[in-house]
Amino acid sequence: MKHKVIILTKQTTLDYETAKLLSNFIAAGIETSVCQFNNFDIVINQPIRYNGEDFKMPDLVLVRMGAGITSVELAVIRYFELNKIPCINSSNSINIVQNKFHTSQILAHANIAVPTTMLVHFPITNNLIATQIGFPCVIKVLVGSFGEGVYLCHSEDEYKKLIEFLKNLDNEKKLLVQEFLNDQPGVDLRVFVIGDRVLGAMKRTAPPNDFRANITIGGTGESFPVSKEIEEIALATTKALGLEIAGIDLLFDKRGFRVCEANSNPGFNGFDHYCNTDIASEIVNYIVKRLSE
Repeated sequence: MKHKVIILTKQTTLDYETAKLLSNFIAAGIETSVCQFNNFDIVINQPIRYNGEDFKMPDLVLVRMGAGITSVELAVIRYFELNKIPCINSSNSINIVQNKFHTSQILAHANIAVPTTMLVHFPITNNLIATQIGFPCVIKVLVGSFGEGVYLCHSEDEYKKLIEFLKNLDNEKKLLVQEFLNDQPGVDLRVFVIGDRVLGAMKRTAPPNDFRANITIGGTGESFPVSKEIEEIALATTKALGLEIAGIDLLFDKRGFRVCEANSNPGFNGFDHYCNTDIASEIVNYIVKRLSE
């Protein structure tokens, strides 16, 4: 029997990752289609519809959506899960990972090393940032990706001015304040994990005059050897968060690597380019194995 897989995405055009996945699925003899979240309609006690028509259920759903996923989009994934269709990654793991503070809570509880992190809420009336985190520190929005919503605050005075600015905009969002690990500033590791395998690590270096090392904002990459420590912390992180496919970002620290973030929908264009990998092929091979089980 020929298996059917859908790639669930928000994109209306094929990006590098989706195009590579689609071609690899087809080469593996798997019927595959790309479906946009917003084209699904769910009615309780009725079959799900796509573009206004009845939808043939797949054998597996590959979710290409991570940070910023909405409750409506999560409901689409949960519809498939409630109908016993495996979803990679699951709605629960995606929902956890998109909240950076929740992620840090779970990892710290599992004794996985993370930077000291604090959830800041308005109004701020104490000096906990100075006493518990210190300066410089990294300020992040609770939900974000591609290095967006991340700011390096150099001093207490700069921090107070930033908070005052946000208050005057009536933009009192919850923020994360995280210790700045300056062992190798502007450098981090992206570790790619599928199932119980670490496929490789990419050392990312920030562009000039920036501390964010994301490839999408101009950072550069190079292959980095995977040590036992890197493998163990990356696999422990994916297990704690319930992820099957993940990009784990590690920070260099004199005390050992620390988990900066976990990504449930990691891009792999830069990884393929700098590390000479074929991540799409590895993902498809993993899913073929899952389908055979």
